[in-house]
Amino acid sequence: MAPAQQMSLDQQLMTAGDWGYDRQIRVAFSPREQIGRVLWWIAGFLLFKCSLRPMYAWRRGVLRLFGAKIGRQASIQRSARIDLPWNLELGHYSTIGENTWVYSLDKVHIGDYVTISQRVFLCTGTHDYTRPEFAMIRKPISIQRGAWIAADAFIGPGVTIGADAVIGVRSVVLKDMPPGMVCVGHPCAPRKPRVPVP
Repeated sequence: MAPAQQMSLDQQLMTAGDWGYDRQIRVAFSPREQIGRVLWWIAGFLLFKCSLRPMYAWRRGVLRLFGAKIGRQASIQRSARIDLPWNLELGHYSTIGENTWVYSLDKVHIGDYVTISQRVFLCTGTHDYTRPEFAMIRKPISIQRGAWIAADAFIGPGVTIGADAVIGVRSVVLKDMPPGMVCVGHPCAPRKPRVPVP
């Protein structure tokens, strides 16, 4: 390769100093959030994780103590991970399944009669990878009435799942999905209507 071409390629590669890694924001939480996270980490382990499986009412009460809005007869499994419970709103008769991760840096609204299956990841946070500061970006998630999020699905920041939609197993959802549709894939896309059996 000619020296001129090599220089051109080298110029495209940024060194650590050029990129400014030393300017990255290491603490993405306010002091109040950090205190809340510590308290929730302790109480969440002792009162939530250590509860018995059928103690749904107990877990609803613990989450409400930390500011979550939890509807009637909502069921949250004890293995679910909820990072900032004060950002969670869970509707009546809705379910959060085993080993679900609710990364609620921003608001997570889950409507009535919603099923969140096991190992789903609801992610409201990401980073601005175009900036040396690598700043945190927070965007809310909304899952509307009657939707079903199947196992291992990923729901990204800023996404709205329409009412009665179905998100297929291990789908990666990076944009809004329409109501009443079965949506699957990586990236997720609507495939067919969810037609109720008469």
